[in-house]
Amino acid sequence: MRPCRAGLTPDTASCLLLSPGKFIPALEANREVYKVDCHALEGYGQDAEFLREKEKEIFPISFNISRTDLEACDIYQKIEDTFARYGLSRDQVHIEITESALNDSSQAMVEAVQHFHDLGLPGLDG
Repeated sequence: MRPCRAGLTPDTASCLLLSPGKFIPALEANREVYKVDCHALEGYGQDAEFLREKEKEIFPISFNISRTDLEACDIYQKIEDTFARYGLSRDQVHIEITESALNDSSQAMVEAVQHFHDLGLPGLDG
């Protein structure tokens, strides 16, 4: 099994017309980074659906969640909706909470980690 990572990375940044460093700060300032993250998960779901129809192997991914994602929307429901829409299984998406979010030892972060565990989502190593 070969896992992949969903989202914008330095590897993919060179393929973009606009560097993430140019637009991510604006999204963060407006608490809309979750839209990029959800779009990445949606794209994975579409790819998985296509591969399933072609009877091809579907590789699992790591999906990063930031503190902003947790605060800006019901990210749990957005993830659940995407899983349901594309028939994704819990072992296909490895949730990671960003290190900066995990460094916040607040009750909200403890509850977020517990919520993902309760949903049966693997990961959360930050």
